[in-house]
Amino acid sequence: MKLISLALCFSLLCCCSVAGCLSAAPDQTTNSDQKSGLQDSQVSIGITSTALGEPASIRATVSDGNGRPLDGKIIEWFLDGKSLGKSQSRNGATMLNLTSEYIENLGTRTHQLQVNFYGDASYKSSTATSFLLITATGIPVAEDLIV
Repeated sequence: MKLISLALCFSLLCCCSVAGCLSAAPDQTTNSDQKSGLQDSQVSIGITSTALGEPASIRATVSDGNGRPLDGKIIEWFLDGKSLGKSQSRNGATMLNLTSEYIENLGTRTHQLQVNFYGDASYKSSTATSFLLITATGIPVAEDLIV
């Protein structure tokens, strides 16, 4: 198990809780250079927090190397390494909606999120990772930050 920098995570999560948002934390993105002659792409996903038994909506974006949104691109969603399915971008964004029952079954802890864009005839593949924090009250506490 890894321990995330508690000070950084706690400050990010406190900011989100005070502002009343679900995903205002910085995005983590990576690009893949596996295919030559193709344009760069990037996907991003923010940290999301929700309360046990509440639904969660998670937004991912896909764009070209210059940050312009890409439409109609397919991304695959993963939670704790397990595929949750695929969705298609519209105006560069796509959503994953998890029901309150699904969140209830996950339990209170930190889960790893990942989105993959596998590339296509025009763009290279890219991947982003983040976290889904599930707490008893919706307000993250220090012990919830252990991954």
